[in-house]
Amino acid sequence: MSFKDQLAVDAANCVLNGNEFAESVVYTPYGGQARTIKVIIERRRLIPSNQDANRVLTGTVEIHVARDAVLGVLSVNKGASADQVVLPEVIGGASVTFFVADILAQDEGMWHLLLQK
Repeated sequence: MSFKDQLAVDAANCVLNGNEFAESVVYTPYGGQARTIKVIIERRRLIPSNQDANRVLTGTVEIHVARDAVLGVLSVNKGASADQVVLPEVIGGASVTFFVADILAQDEGMWHLLLQK
């Protein structure tokens, strides 16, 4: 098994383990069918760099999704044709619909996505 293959296996079996830190969300690819998948959610206020030092970005969260057709998604749509993700904005709170605003990072095993309300 190659290192890249091992990344994908670890993403599915360790990082996105629902008994650890992963949470279930409803992910709807643009023009596709909604389905429930496991993701890691980073709920925090984003602080912009230098020129906007006294501002914070609200209404955004980051998620980590498996780059897998069964456990996550193989491709991501952002911008005007953005995928939708429904998740609780706060743990235990009501679910809110977010849209994929940007792809922050990706590798063989995971997507790191910025979501916005």
